[in-house]
Amino acid sequence: MKRYISILLVLLIIFSISACTQPAKAPAEIEEPQGEDVIVEPTPKTEEKEVTLYFVNKKYIETGDEKLEKLIAEKRTVKYGDTSLEEAVVRELMKGPENQELSTQIPTSAKLINVEVADGTAFVNFAQEGLYGGSMQEIFTIMQITKTFDELGYIEKTQFLIDGNKAETLMGHIGIFEPFEGSFEMVNDV
Repeated sequence: MKRYISILLVLLIIFSISACTQPAKAPAEIEEPQGEDVIVEPTPKTEEKEVTLYFVNKKYIETGDEKLEKLIAEKRTVKYGDTSLEEAVVRELMKGPENQELSTQIPTSAKLINVEVADGTAFVNFAQEGLYGGSMQEIFTIMQITKTFDELGYIEKTQFLIDGNKAETLMGHIGIFEPFEGSFEMVNDV
């Protein structure tokens, strides 16, 4: 009798173990993850928008003739997605115009950290390193950015930052501690 009970216990243990383990699925039966487990490629969605960028009239810089337009508009389709539209716009201004009669006065050595918008104010954050130029270059840098932002229609103010902080000036000439409302206009005596 002890022998039958021992055999019965062994059989019971074998059936219990085999019931707890599931057989491996064949490769065709492997289920694909669903919901939150799905892995998405890290390529951000790229969007495009036609914007009006403002560049400096080279003839004005060469002659100083006040009858000439200081800034001239250039339409361009801007691609963005991994950065904000506003940051993409400033980077396009930094690249320069397509029209050879225009130029950008944003220094080629300038390094844009980022651009963020909150409550209608664009915060344009430049690195101090490489940010230098004369008063005319500083004025036109501010004018190009503020006029282009004003054209977007939803930015009311532009606050320039240096290394993430408010600063007295951008390049040593024009006060930038307070944000510029709308587009900055140049005084005639520059």
